Amino acid sequence: MNLFTEYVALDIGTHALKALSLDPGASGEGFTIADCLHEELPPGLVCGGFTNPTVSDPVKFAKIVKQFTARLKNHKEGFFVGLPDRWVKLHLVDLLVKPEEMASHEYIGWRLQKQLLPQDMVGEMLVDYQTLSANETTDGLSCRILVGMVRKSMIDLLSGIFANLQIEVMVFDTSTLGEYNLLEDSHPEKTLDRSLIICHIGHETTVIKIFEKSMLVYERVIEVGGEAFGKLFAEAENISFDEAQAQKMKRRFFPISRQELLAAIPQRHLFERVFGNWLRELHVTFRFYQDRGKIMGLPPIYLSGGSALFEGLPEFMTDFFGTQCRRLNPLQELPIQNEIRAEIMAKGPLLAPALGLLSC
Repeated sequence: MNLFTEYVALDIGTHALKALSLDPGASGEGFTIADCLHEELPPGLVCGGFTNPTVSDPVKFAKIVKQFTARLKNHKEGFFVGLPDRWVKLHLVDLLVKPEEMASHEYIGWRLQKQLLPQDMVGEMLVDYQTLSANETTDGLSCRILVGMVRKSMIDLLSGIFANLQIEVMVFDTSTLGEYNLLEDSHPEKTLDRSLIICHIGHETTVIKIFEKSMLVYERVIEVGGEAFGKLFAEAENISFDEAQAQKMKRRFFPISRQELLAAIPQRHLFERVFGNWLRELHVTFRFYQDRGKIMGLPPIYLSGGSALFEGLPEFMTDFFGTQCRRLNPLQELPIQNEIRAEIMAKGPLLAPALGLLSC
């Protein structure tokens, strides 16, 4: 498994900060966990989407980051910083270029900006890309390109905050793209179906990434996540949001056995209120993908994020969507030389994006 041990992964979410770093194993094989931290952020501090990413109080955010990173044993050579998925817009673009043009990263970036952005927004966005495939044709190279865009003002703000804290940022990235790399690296050759769905259930959003033969072919961000589940649960039970957030993970919303299903019937209206819209959005997303690609069955689904920890959720989704569904817990697959504490192991799906930042 190829993971960077020289750097610290810092995953910025709309709900929490997560930090993770690894050391090489003593014998030169495997890893040990050097640092593993998680801290909730004040509501509304990190928010907004692609058009309006927001850190509402930069001074307060900087203070929290300073205190948070001070808890790390070692800053190592620098940080890989993951941005909230909803701040970054991903596009899959087909581009025809001449072979000699492929060598110019700046030129390809300019072409992509011209194709994807209105003229008045070209200077406001940072654009990066990865070439997924390039096939020779009589007219040049037909390229399939994954393009990521984020507001320049937000990267400038974060860069300034980290620079003032004397924290060296090596790269900004999206927090869930590396999860697929973790899956590939943790499976021996030909033991993983390379066509799969990653479903990251975060605090504000659910991010769907669909891969076919190792290539990302579709992404959708659904504006429903753990926060919405908590609010709807609070309204249904007439309790405070904080109480709902504390109680919701202890409730058995998703029945597995026939006995549990029968016992849940009186609570079906609560289930529909809390999860009905989310499940409908997932169904619409998967149905669109199947109809577009004329695909009969869904590939396997891997769940990550805090709300992936709902008891019974993978088993329920396996039955509901008719495909294998499991939690993505890369800590279980990691060749670790020291024992991982049970409370950290249980948070594996929550830490998957942070570990994904360290994947090569």
